[in-house]
Amino acid sequence: MNCYETLFVVKPTLTEQEIASQVTKIKDVLVKEGAELIATDDMGMRKLAYTVDKQNRGYYTVLYYKADGSKIAEIERNLKINEDIIKFLTVKYGSKKEVAQFEKMIASIGKTKNERTPREAAPKKEVVVEEVTTEATQEVTE
Repeated sequence: MNCYETLFVVKPTLTEQEIASQVTKIKDVLVKEGAELIATDDMGMRKLAYTVDKQNRGYYTVLYYKADGSKIAEIERNLKINEDIIKFLTVKYGSKKEVAQFEKMIASIGKTKNERTPREAAPKKEVVVEEVTTEATQEVTE
């Protein structure tokens, strides 16, 4: 079994429940194909680098798993036919060095998920706008 990472982007027009449903569908496809799901990283709503299907934003999710290479075609086919997924990318980690990096990345995902806290509101800077008034002066010449 090889290590894989699949990133996919879900349309931003869906509700949170519909997005969760789409992520669950893809996870179910992985399990059905015999893949071992190792980790999931929900990256949230982000701006796309360029417009895709008239969308400027998307909900990013990354799945880390182990599977046989022959099963990847079926997993990607399911991603292609799903109309709510606007883009996806699958990366294979093949060499020993890449697999070591994959395992290190999985460990760091687990740590960061546990350590994450909501962002504290940064104090807002007050912006002072000074009005510049110009007085028109008339010179009277005689």
